[in-house]
Amino acid sequence: MNNELFFTNSLVKAVVGASLSTLLVSSLYATWWAWSHKYATLRKHVPWRRAVVAYLIFWDVLIFEKILGMDRKLHMSLCKKGSRDGYTDDTGLRKYAKHSRVCWAAGPHHLLLPSFAFAFQAERDGIHDKMGVDMDDIFTAAATILFYIPFLRDLVITLGGRIASPEVLEGMKMFALAPGGIHEMIRQGENHDRLYLRTGFIRFALRKNLDVCPIYLFDENECYKPISDLPEWCVTFQRWCHRRIGLGFSIWKGRWGIPFNPLPNGCEYVVGVGRPIDTAKFRDMEDQDEAIEKVMELYIAEVRRLFKELQTDTGRRKDVVLEIERLQSRSQRNKKTD
Repeated sequence: MNNELFFTNSLVKAVVGASLSTLLVSSLYATWWAWSHKYATLRKHVPWRRAVVAYLIFWDVLIFEKILGMDRKLHMSLCKKGSRDGYTDDTGLRKYAKHSRVCWAAGPHHLLLPSFAFAFQAERDGIHDKMGVDMDDIFTAAATILFYIPFLRDLVITLGGRIASPEVLEGMKMFALAPGGIHEMIRQGENHDRLYLRTGFIRFALRKNLDVCPIYLFDENECYKPISDLPEWCVTFQRWCHRRIGLGFSIWKGRWGIPFNPLPNGCEYVVGVGRPIDTAKFRDMEDQDEAIEKVMELYIAEVRRLFKELQTDTGRRKDVVLEIERLQSRSQRNKKTD
């Protein structure tokens, strides 16, 4: 009887202790959430950013590069031969520095946080110093839903992610975004790189006197291979999540072809930076729709050129097809509705 009573009391104490601990931790995180959420809309980096990025770079090099063989490289079109292995062409880097206000448009969007790739890679290699770019000026436009997922939102905010809305991006000198967003992320294929483009980012760039520069994530679909032959119910569920709650998720194969394996396939992951498009002569055109179309044509042409350049430079992915599809922007849909 005494043993049973002792066991019952111990169990009650354990449950109460666990409940109180959970309540305490939850309260602390809720307080932290409320305080730190302001950074989701601020044009200012968090104070702990540099320390966290240095920590992430250490593990990125150790685990992904040294152990798993996924070597990240930057290819910059304005540098001699792309300068993929050293970035010694300072003249080419200074040409990028002429563009002090830039919208970096990245794709294809799949799994590896593409909008963060350039800023993270530039800081890891120290390339931003030679470009004359202050890393404190670079932010990333991210989907709103990311800022409501515990712990993931802390990482996104720390890496410079900000809510992708005109009000938040207003006044930023440089920011990266993925024009295709979630729509693009859930439609990638194993032997196809797919880009889905709306005109919104170009319209915003013209209004705010920003140049536009394409970034191509050449091995985005090689490190983690998208699964193309998904059952119909899964595709339907993916698109329902996108439409209804703004949430996207990829279904991929990691190393050894295992679904959802976090270990990537060993390859050289190349972040290709194209030639910036100077938008100055288009900003004052009377017909802004025509101006947007002209810039979009230049952007698409540069993306196709950059893709071929990366194929030639790396000698890989010759069988991959680049598909680009234009999507209606919200303003165009609203016009039709009116």
